[in-house]
Amino acid sequence: MMSRQFSAAHDPKPLIDPTSVQDFFEERARKAEALGPVRAVIYQDKNPTLAQQRDAAEKALLFPLIDIRPDDAVLDAGCGSGRWAEVLIPVCGRYHGVDASWGLVDIARQRFGHCSHARFDVVSVDRLAGSPSLAGERFTRIISFGVYIYLNDDAVESALQQLCAVAAPEAKVVLREPVATGDRLTLSDFYSDDMEQSYSAVYRPEAELMGMFDRTLGAAGFRLQACGDVFDAGLNNRAETRQRWFAWVRGR
Repeated sequence: MMSRQFSAAHDPKPLIDPTSVQDFFEERARKAEALGPVRAVIYQDKNPTLAQQRDAAEKALLFPLIDIRPDDAVLDAGCGSGRWAEVLIPVCGRYHGVDASWGLVDIARQRFGHCSHARFDVVSVDRLAGSPSLAGERFTRIISFGVYIYLNDDAVESALQQLCAVAAPEAKVVLREPVATGDRLTLSDFYSDDMEQSYSAVYRPEAELMGMFDRTLGAAGFRLQACGDVFDAGLNNRAETRQRWFAWVRGR
């Protein structure tokens, strides 16, 4: 049943259905042929100009913050169709993109699978350390953008713990996540006129998200280096949410 529910701090937290989320992303992969690999994962289906502007603004802001060095091993946790692979692969020593969507990973492989120091695998972000495809790997740079809104709380904390488990002793983790501007907002099979399909997501207040970060990244020795808004008011066309970035570092 379609629902849109706000929850205050001490209210019960409604859950989203992981199967519904998976189906949403496979449908986005199918739509990529018509929309292109970037617009398909930015969700501005009817506004290609805004999609391009948001993509460019995000990369202009966050690429310098990731601070890639030529010998860095990069994990793109939630790589989607390879939107960030396009700018990271040319400047790093090794790139590994993972995503839970078979369809999106196939697109990323078709686009960048020819690069000798890059690989793409179907791996859920809350199962990174246990995945054979990441066995023994440690990453000096990790990005995870727009992933945690599609996970329930227990899976979010598990995913963050998994990031810590595959991070090198000296590492930087950059996260970008939509947050609620008011109370927590849960959408369950909510129909989007812009995308012409239903989706499920959890938009958490920033304080709630920071608590999760502190319990996982903070407990693993990371410290918050900086955080901020991704978009200015002109590009943030959602009244109840905004995009925030968070840079965490360890051993430096």
